[in-house]
Amino acid sequence: MHDLPCRENPETFHTNTQEAHATAKAACAGCPARLDCLSTALDNDERFGVWGGLDPDERWQLMHKDGTWIDRRGVVRQPCGTDTSLKRHRALKEQCDVCVQAHAERATASVRERLAKEHAKGGTFYGFSLHHQLGEDPCEACRAGQGAASDAGRKTRRARLGVAS
Repeated sequence: MHDLPCRENPETFHTNTQEAHATAKAACAGCPARLDCLSTALDNDERFGVWGGLDPDERWQLMHKDGTWIDRRGVVRQPCGTDTSLKRHRALKEQCDVCVQAHAERATASVRERLAKEHAKGGTFYGFSLHHQLGEDPCEACRAGQGAASDAGRKTRRARLGVAS
């Protein structure tokens, strides 16, 4: 066991660069302890270094099929495209176009759902504002709802002020 590649050059196996990972993986390829080493890493949830010829991401993927991954700091990250991953990216001041786009699509879908409910009521002032939030011209029903709400508001204000309608 003294001639194992990881014993001869341990820093290569625990340096977090692509070059070091490639060198370590190549050294693992012919190692007689490769499977035992990999099994130990998986059993102990090793999050750093190359063990048994696999880096942390590859070992994680063997154990988890849900799209999660491990970053360079050993932190489990959610798959991109989720709100949880977007929050993590923002906290770490990272830009992820996949997460931003997915979040925008979910937000738009949510506004569209609310707008459909307002349309089911025959169009409303709130529907009018949702159209604007989506960057589109309001439909006739929502325009009418907005007009009715404005008229009602005017009458209420006049009544409060004691002005005749």
